[in-house]
Amino acid sequence: MDGKEPTYFDLETVALLRETLDDAWDCLRPQQRATMLKTTLAVRILKAAAQGERDRERLRDAALMGLAA
Repeated sequence: MDGKEPTYFDLETVALLRETLDDAWDCLRPQQRATMLKTTLAVRILKAAAQGERDRERLRDAALMGLAA
């Protein structure tokens, strides 16, 4: 996801990424949700997935990196 070549995911991976995004969002406190875009978490998950990560917990951790949940 560096802008050079598009990354494509199969349907199973897309479902995993969506579920992981929802999990990551649910980990945030209401105050954090009010100041963060869900898109920010999605971008972080997509970057990790583009590098080959498929473990749900590690994808979630990548999304939440730097945040105290």
